[in-house]
Amino acid sequence: MVSHESLCRVGGTALSALPQVKLGSHSVSRLVCGSNPFLGYSYRSAAHDRWQRRTFTPQRISEVLEKCLQVGVNTVACNYDDARTMPQALELLEKRTGTRMQWIAYTHGGEGFQRESIGMIADDGAIACYIQGGVADSQFHYNYVGHVVPDQGDTLDKVVDWLALIRERGMVPGLGTHQPYIIRQAEARGYDLEFYTTPLNFLGIYCQYHAAVMAINETRKPVLAIKTLGGGLKTSPQDGLTCALASLKPTDMVAVGMENEEIVEDNAALVAGIIAALGRGCAAEPYPARARLNR
Repeated sequence: MVSHESLCRVGGTALSALPQVKLGSHSVSRLVCGSNPFLGYSYRSAAHDRWQRRTFTPQRISEVLEKCLQVGVNTVACNYDDARTMPQALELLEKRTGTRMQWIAYTHGGEGFQRESIGMIADDGAIACYIQGGVADSQFHYNYVGHVVPDQGDTLDKVVDWLALIRERGMVPGLGTHQPYIIRQAEARGYDLEFYTTPLNFLGIYCQYHAAVMAINETRKPVLAIKTLGGGLKTSPQDGLTCALASLKPTDMVAVGMENEEIVEDNAALVAGIIAALGRGCAAEPYPARARLNR
């Protein structure tokens, strides 16, 4: 396997230039800043959740995002909350640096609140918006976290009106899901959307790895891969990001939550190095050896 050091450095120089891909008319870095740490979703413990919620004020979030901009991460993915946490952070960042960071938002609230959520997100300047995965999953035989509910009916077509509203409000429309089958259904039904968001990891955390890889590579639309480290660093960044980037299309993105400036620097260099190694044909296999042993 290519070492962490060689992935982060080429010719003795740290890599910070991140490739970008198109999302609608926007150019988005392939590494996107995730938001679970900012909102107190650590996937570690209730105590860590509380620490994150206390620590990540809009001001502190804006500081981490400033480091993102410095290393080439030009986009953050975050939901909308009633406190306007991310819009406040983006406003502080723009006031301090003169740069408006791009925001891919996802809806909040349940099925009955989607239209209101989309309106709030549009009013606060997101470039793209996707229907939150739990809301989409619950429309088609799955509950909020992607487990099968046998007696649930097929109401997935409800997302059509929400996607239309996202486009009407000037944002790039997308669909989130924890289920590869829903990506295939959306493609087969011809939904008017421009990207998908779905988990991708070899740990089985909210992800059917092989089915997810197939669905991601069957669609020509960009995919934003989330939970690439399993949520809360359940695998190393090198293993998780190598697995994701080797499995994704060149037009896809990965979102990773990052708690501090040092992690931002390391992940940006790591992603740039993995992509460069893939281009030279010397990257690691799509999933690490220990994952292959557990297949």
